[in-house]
Amino acid sequence: MSDKTLVLVTGGNQGLGFYAIQQMSATGKHHILMGSRDLSKAEQAIKTLKENTEVKANPDNVEPIQIDMSSDQSIEKAAKTVEQKYGRLDILMLNAGIAYTEGSVREQYQKIYDTNIFGASVTVEAFLPLLRKSTVAGGKRISFTSSGLASIKWAAESDGNYNGAMYGIYRSSKSAMNMVMVSYARQLEGEGFVVTATDPGYCATNLNAYSGFKDPREGAKALIRGAIGDKKDVHAAMVDEEQKQPW
Repeated sequence: MSDKTLVLVTGGNQGLGFYAIQQMSATGKHHILMGSRDLSKAEQAIKTLKENTEVKANPDNVEPIQIDMSSDQSIEKAAKTVEQKYGRLDILMLNAGIAYTEGSVREQYQKIYDTNIFGASVTVEAFLPLLRKSTVAGGKRISFTSSGLASIKWAAESDGNYNGAMYGIYRSSKSAMNMVMVSYARQLEGEGFVVTATDPGYCATNLNAYSGFKDPREGAKALIRGAIGDKKDVHAAMVDEEQKQPW
């Protein structure tokens, strides 16, 4: 473990987070904490990695950790666990999120923002002391999983799935996330941090009832690029697996 980059991926037991962990574990360069609201689901996901010999992965580089983005207590407990076991964190990948909830308009906004924005921000603050202790090359990294739906340019000018008339609450939470990301990028740049947001594309995951047209294994490449890509290519920007995206 001592020679590996320590990574925490929230929402890592399924979807994009799972495939990012699968791909990063295979390199042998990372030790990855698979964050999940339900610890047993992370344990089952790691078991899946072990049993699926058809994919390239190294589950020995992955361990489960419980973290619920809607619970400050859970977030603080996770940070304390990492502090006590490792004393540092090198890369924080904020991937957990929700796209839909029932209730009144106010209740929908509150729940989606609570997870996607408030939970992510609380998690950054909880883990900043550990990220500041990172001394490995490629450390002091924070990456938010955003969405092309966050682009105001595309919302105003595009048709189809990017038309601003659709997914108003969810996409506004991702636009807000991008601003939070830029704020941290500017605040922390002087300390050597690299902070970014990623657009994995419209992937078929549980988030959208598997309606997406893109393979999440491909979308996960954007998450990985945000986490380990060159600063000049990703810092203070929203990126996909190849390029920067418009605000």
